[in-house]
Amino acid sequence: MTTMTDLPAKHPPGGTAAGSGSDRAGQTSKSRRRSTGALAGWLSVAPALLVILGFTFYPMVQSMLLSTDHWNLLGPRTFVGAENYRTILGAGTFRTSIVNTLVFTAITLLGTYVLALATATAANRELASARLVRTVTVLPAVIPMVVAGLVWKWLYEPDHGLINTLIGLFGVDGARWLFDNDLALPAVAVVSIWKEFGIYALILLGGLQRIPDEIYEAATIDRAGPWRQFRSITLPMLKPATAAVFLLLLFNSFKVFDQVWVMTEGGPGTATLTVVTFIYTRLLTDVGVASAASVVLFV
Repeated sequence: MTTMTDLPAKHPPGGTAAGSGSDRAGQTSKSRRRSTGALAGWLSVAPALLVILGFTFYPMVQSMLLSTDHWNLLGPRTFVGAENYRTILGAGTFRTSIVNTLVFTAITLLGTYVLALATATAANRELASARLVRTVTVLPAVIPMVVAGLVWKWLYEPDHGLINTLIGLFGVDGARWLFDNDLALPAVAVVSIWKEFGIYALILLGGLQRIPDEIYEAATIDRAGPWRQFRSITLPMLKPATAAVFLLLLFNSFKVFDQVWVMTEGGPGTATLTVVTFIYTRLLTDVGVASAASVVLFV
């Protein structure tokens, strides 16, 4: 005897086929929408992507290829392999430029951060002068670096510069700032610190304003003094902003060129010769050496 469970299930006419067709149609529609969205996304970023490929990645690849050649922009290119790298990494001016760049970076990192943090702390207070402090500190940043370099070159002028003139009022002989091998690099670093600390002060100010006031109030109740609060609360909670500042300072310091070239052209001797200045001076005489130096800088 056949039971009810043995009988085949009944479906509406065309039900299974219709359901499967509907599912396939829905999946096809979703796939088309996904493909259309992806295409729209690629079309949106295509202009920026072309600019990046044309003005960043292509020059990088071309520079790496040129670093294995000897070429002075006029004659034929001659393949020399790793000879350019052996030339610049041996004892010579390029190693001096690396040391100068590292010293310049250390001075600007420390000087800019300390000055920016002090300015941000002063601007974060609820004082009438806080807005004036914010405005004044940002003003140097809007001055082109070439203009700033020329102004400071006049300020450093040994005989008639403003700095030595003010020092002379106290009966002290001024230094030959940009003509002294020991003072030239710190003098150029001061220009970078003066010009850029305002921007980094704003970054640190944003970090300070994200610290809740309740934490300081609780620390005050616990009788923590200003220095203890600064060391135990402000600095630890300012780490994200500090990391951003140090990262930007590191990049900008390694790429320093404008103020060095305007103020000293890498002199006296090689006292202020940086990596980018070395690349610039070698570009017209040996493109391969300059390209090899740029690859080392990139690494």
